[in-house]
Amino acid sequence: MANARVEAKPKASFPVRRMDYDFEEMPQYWCDNEPSLTHYFTGLSTLFPEGESYFVRSVRALRTDIQDNRRLDRDIGAFIGQEAMHSKEHHAFHESAQRYGLDPESLERATGMVLKTIESLFPKKWNLLVTVGLEHYTAVLVETMMRSTYQLMRDDTIRNLWLWHSIEETEHKAVAFDMYQHLYGKGLGAYVPRVAIYTFSLAMITVMSTVYHVVLMKRDKQLLNGTTWRRFIKFAGQHYKEFIPQFLAYYRFDFHPNDVDVSEVVAQAKQITGLVADSTGTH
Repeated sequence: MANARVEAKPKASFPVRRMDYDFEEMPQYWCDNEPSLTHYFTGLSTLFPEGESYFVRSVRALRTDIQDNRRLDRDIGAFIGQEAMHSKEHHAFHESAQRYGLDPESLERATGMVLKTIESLFPKKWNLLVTVGLEHYTAVLVETMMRSTYQLMRDDTIRNLWLWHSIEETEHKAVAFDMYQHLYGKGLGAYVPRVAIYTFSLAMITVMSTVYHVVLMKRDKQLLNGTTWRRFIKFAGQHYKEFIPQFLAYYRFDFHPNDVDVSEVVAQAKQITGLVADSTGTH
């Protein structure tokens, strides 16, 4: 009797890397020695631990519905693994920032309250769409991080944290989007809620990151420092000229996250950090 042929399980398209950064030597103003830039990125970072956990819950809630697509299922597993590591490492970064009187963990908790409220009010489809939209928002920001912004980061550990996170965001940027299309299709009925929830998500993260930036500046007694604010406004003006067209690209009917090829900047970021793929997640 011939042995039955066993089909090999497909591997995920990208790895889960186990990181453990040490932030004990982190300087107070690690981004271009500027309070405004440092607190802007710290404010963004405080969105990540609870935000990434929300993303994980949103895909897990619908994961059983895509079991017919084994490749996508494996990529969802790796997506979950990467996001869990991002939550862990950014939380560790926030713990180290406590010694400067910033209390970023309180902003983490505020983020958690907002997202858990949304999660309880929205159906599973809409929660997935918040994830899809914010994954695109993040993908836009991290491309610039890998292209140039990392050069402003004076501390190697902080620089490597942001570059590692950026690399992995580009690796999994299409997973939630592909999951949505697999479940709900590509027609007008899928498009309308996709762009509606994106508009909501973009407004939400813009308001939250702006408020957090101001809160951190106030806690650091830098709120009235006009010189550092002027430098931030110049920085933001330069970059948002690039961001806005990319944010708006999401409204195209035929949009897909992989429309933009970032392989060149990813390769550069991997070289800078010495990053290697050490394992693949199956969470």
